[in-house]
Order: sequence, then C-alpha cells, then structure tokens
Amino acid sequence: MHGIIITNQEIRHNEYKIQRFKEEFDKLNVSLDVLKNDGTLAEISNGNVLLNIPKCDFVIYLDKDIYLARILEKANIRLFNRADFIKMCDDKMLTFIKCADMGIRMPDTFAGPLVYTSIEKPHLEFLDAVINKLGFPMVIKKVYGSLGEGVFRADNKQELYDLYQSICHNPILFQRYVSSSKGSSIRVIVIDGKVFGAFRRKNGADFRSNFGESAGSEKIENIEKYARFAGVIAEKLDIEYAGIDLLDDENGEIVLCEINSNAFFEEFEKTTSLNVAKAFAEMVVRKVYEQK
Repeated sequence: MHGIIITNQEIRHNEYKIQRFKEEFDKLNVSLDVLKNDGTLAEISNGNVLLNIPKCDFVIYLDKDIYLARILEKANIRLFNRADFIKMCDDKMLTFIKCADMGIRMPDTFAGPLVYTSIEKPHLEFLDAVINKLGFPMVIKKVYGSLGEGVFRADNKQELYDLYQSICHNPILFQRYVSSSKGSSIRVIVIDGKVFGAFRRKNGADFRSNFGESAGSEKIENIEKYARFAGVIAEKLDIEYAGIDLLDDENGEIVLCEINSNAFFEEFEKTTSLNVAKAFAEMVVRKVYEQK
C-alpha cells in the first residue's frame, strides 16, 4: 500500500506529524510520499481532471486548500480528512451552524455581516443588538485562523467599535466570552469516531489558551465528562480525525469552542503518552482495505 501526505507551503508546521506518520505507517508496511501543495498537483485540462501526483491508495491532507481537496476527490482519491469536513472546520461559523440543533452546547454566537471592501465606513448600528445579547467582555473571531490568531476580546463598546472597523472586511463572528475558561481549554482528540484522549491547554498570560510562547499543557486525570461531550460530536459529525476544543463555563457545563480537522498532536502525545500517529495509521489502513 502506498499513500501521499500533502502539506501546505509552510511545511515546517507539519514536520512532527509527517515524521510520526512515516514511523507508524512504516510499521504497517505502508510507504508515504510527501508533497507540498505548490498549485501544480492537479488541474482541469480539456474539461477533465488531470493529476500530477504519483499513483496512491490514499492521501493524508494536511492543508486547508479546499479546491485541491475537491479536485482530488473528484478523481476518486480517498482523503483523510474529507474535503467537506475540512471546509466545515476551517470556517468557524460553518462549524457552529453545522452543530446547531444537535443538542451540543455552544456559546451564543452572531455571524458578522459581509462588508465589501468598497464600503469606506461600515455600519455599526447592528452592534447594539450584539452587545445586548452577548454583553462584555465579548469574543470576536475571524472565521479563518489557527493557533489563536484572529481571535480578539473587546471589554467595552469603544473597543468593540474600533476592533470591528479594523477587521470587518474579513468574515467574522461575535461570541459570548466564557470568562471561567480564561486562558484554559480542553483539547480532545477523536480518531475513527471515538474519543482517543484529552489534555488541558493553559495560558497564564492571555485569554487564549493556545496563543504565544506562554501557552502550555497539563494532563487531565479524569476525562470522562469531556469524552462524553466530545463523543456526541464525533458521532453526529462522523469524524475520522479531529481535535475538538472544549470550554468549562461558569455553571460547570461544557461548551464547544471549535473543531480542528488537522489538529497538531505533538503536545498531546508528549503530555498524555498516547500514540496518536499509530491509531491514525491503523484507521487509514483499515478503511482503505475495506473500500477495495
């Protein structure tokens, strides 16, 4: 069996994952090529899909380029993860829309209206309704982003107005701030529809648990309640691999923060001593054999 890892231009961010995947797939007698998505791996030529990659049984897709992912699937290449799931996770607002009406607790959320770049001064009146519902502090997120980048907090109306005007040409969302989880979140890894493990991320210098050099992690002795909550999400979304981020709210309830389709796992493996790469490789090999 032969597979391909496709990574984005910043391949250094995926170096640990690639190395671990190579180690564990090699134990299963599966070879892996690593390709960087440089825009030439696939094309539409004379009305047909043309692939410029070696023949393979599957692709581990470590990128968020949804166009290449969809072209590969059009050519009947099995992706881990699938394009639709990557798209849903990459857009934080699409994640909350997908999870709505599924019995999954989430922070109250508003989608920011689309603001065209030709508009010199965006309308601010709607923010009063957002303030009345969410109050302060309030979290504002660019819907695309990772590692805490593009996530902001406004503590008053003027901060909200200033921040909104500076980022309103991006797709954004507004969300109730879960103050009890300041600088803290729980990362749950899901593999093959089941909770594999969890750990806590902590940051004493920022309200974002995964932002900057001050971010750290610690083992959770009892993950049962987080596993139950994440397990519902895993089942309802039919997740093959993801990192689900959870928060503890002021009432002791768990709420969904976000879902990451290409979750990094170096910190997870080192904190929990659980072998993510092995479990992932075994899942991929089993599913590829099953579809043959």
